[in-house]
Amino acid sequence: MKKFFLVLSALTLVSGLAACETTETIQVYTRDTSSGTRAGFMGAIGFEGGDTDDSLLAPGFVIAGNDEQVNAVQTDPFAIGYVSLSTFEPSLFKGFSFEGVEPTEENVLNGSYGLSRRFNYMLRDDYSVYGVDAGAYEALSKAFVAYMGTREGQLTIKEAGAITDVTGPAWSSIASQHSICAQDNSGYTLKFGGSDSVEKVAKSLSPDFSSVCGNVVPEHNHTGSSNAYKGLNGDNKGIDDALSIHIGFASREFKDSEPAAIKGVVAIDAIVAIGSLENEVDNLTAAQLVAIYSGEITDWNELK
Repeated sequence: MKKFFLVLSALTLVSGLAACETTETIQVYTRDTSSGTRAGFMGAIGFEGGDTDDSLLAPGFVIAGNDEQVNAVQTDPFAIGYVSLSTFEPSLFKGFSFEGVEPTEENVLNGSYGLSRRFNYMLRDDYSVYGVDAGAYEALSKAFVAYMGTREGQLTIKEAGAITDVTGPAWSSIASQHSICAQDNSGYTLKFGGSDSVEKVAKSLSPDFSSVCGNVVPEHNHTGSSNAYKGLNGDNKGIDDALSIHIGFASREFKDSEPAAIKGVVAIDAIVAIGSLENEVDNLTAAQLVAIYSGEITDWNELK
């Protein structure tokens, strides 16, 4: 009998160790509360309050930007995050299907992929803080917006991973409407900021624009969608402020509390829930994502 209990105890210990070895505790990564990507993601999955209230999130969650989340899912097999489709790289990490639909440009355009959103831009209302250079900075900002809508600009946006129809006019056909670009602008620094989800698109556009607009010097400081308005028309608009910019981007819709005389759409994008290539889960529903991000589901085994 004693021998029997020793064997049973040993089997119980082995079973317990095996259970421990198969535990796949989910490590949740999220953007901060100023992020348009977070607002878009939480809104699309139906996690009410998840965009602005960290206390609702799973214990042990980590706040991280686009690049940090990409790195995390490549090194942690149990991590989950979410990034812009424009930064999704399927050879490096997994993009989970959402409600059974793969995150592809085709599925965004046909409306079947539910985690889509728009990239938006905004300009300053008042350039007077630039003194004698006010007119030049206003003209350069408006010329950049015009360039984004040209065939050349749309091709660059598309190559940077965002979704747009390449149907605009050639820059050569509208360049005369922006005479500022015919002069030497190498002494002007045009500042871009706001959403870091749009950073890749903005950094692709700005050197191309510089080459056709007098070699204006682009400078980028992308710190979150909320800082687009703040750096243009809000509390950080002063030219000596670190967040002060000329063109601001948001990866969400601008709020009523973020007014501007000139704003519009850059492109369509989507948000992709991402994980390790080793992860055996391929599809997640909105309800499952809410359960993961709220801490109701804490182990990947619950989703297999």
